[in-house]
Amino acid sequence: MLSVTKKGLRISKRLKMKLSQDPRILKVDIFHKNVKKTLSRIFNDYDAIIGIMATGIMVRSICEFLSDKRQDPAIIVMDDAGKHVISLISGHLGGANDLTLKIASLTGARPVITTSTDVHGYIGIDALAKKYYWKIENTDKIVKFNRALLNGEKIMIESSESLEYLSDDPIFKKSYMIIKGEDKIIKAILDNDEIQIKPCRLVAGIGTKKGVNEEKIIESLKRTLSFLDLPLERLDVIATGEMKKGEKGIINASRILKIPLEFVKLDDLKLEDTPSRSSFVEGKFGVGSVCEAAALHVAGKGARLILKKTTYDGIAIAVAVSREKVF
Repeated sequence: MLSVTKKGLRISKRLKMKLSQDPRILKVDIFHKNVKKTLSRIFNDYDAIIGIMATGIMVRSICEFLSDKRQDPAIIVMDDAGKHVISLISGHLGGANDLTLKIASLTGARPVITTSTDVHGYIGIDALAKKYYWKIENTDKIVKFNRALLNGEKIMIESSESLEYLSDDPIFKKSYMIIKGEDKIIKAILDNDEIQIKPCRLVAGIGTKKGVNEEKIIESLKRTLSFLDLPLERLDVIATGEMKKGEKGIINASRILKIPLEFVKLDDLKLEDTPSRSSFVEGKFGVGSVCEAAALHVAGKGARLILKKTTYDGIAIAVAVSREKVF
């Protein structure tokens, strides 16, 4: 978060306290004054940049650093009286719209969203991909497909994989229709044109006390995915440490859910840099993290946590997403 006035700095500090309580947010840093110089150092280091300042200052400061909607961080602006919060850049792919609504709910500020699909009650193809952790291969066609939605056209979503979990989303049903295909690649089809979409690997890392049953584990997984507004069916893998190979609760939960289970060696868990560490776990197994480290390791090189360690009565769960596509 960047601020230029004392009032803006006070808002930054209050907002940091509130945002830090969200398990989806791993780190919040505050910078004060020297906006352009600070942006030159940090622009590509954060998923989102929130400016507590006039919109004009932010626009003039960020313009030289912007490159591509697929890479730019979410840019959000809030006035230093806390009255309005504006989604400025990367509303869909960068998540600025969702974060704007989150900040508004925490502060009472009025959210300002200007992306056309959102203001007319549709979910754009890029917003759909962001929500379900898919990657769009040919992003140059996003505008055409979203324009078609605004004109009342339906887009076909085709894949050989089961996508029935999408049917529970009322906004999805307003704009899209699922059809069974022969290819794992998800295709968004409009007339004779298509967008190719590949899902990233979504991994739930889990650690439990001894003897926790599968019912509790399944319920905890459901609650965890609900933080991300995702159905359990979107989960690709459950991961845990090799010391849990005898835990029937984890094994049975994997079998019941029909989600693959992977065990990670202790030496591999130690290699992962995680935001949460447990002195108890470290003293017992020699590793500071099980759920976060297992999720990151199984999600692969360059993976990132999208939900840090969250605990439920003897169960700890974290969720990571792969950098690379599944196929």
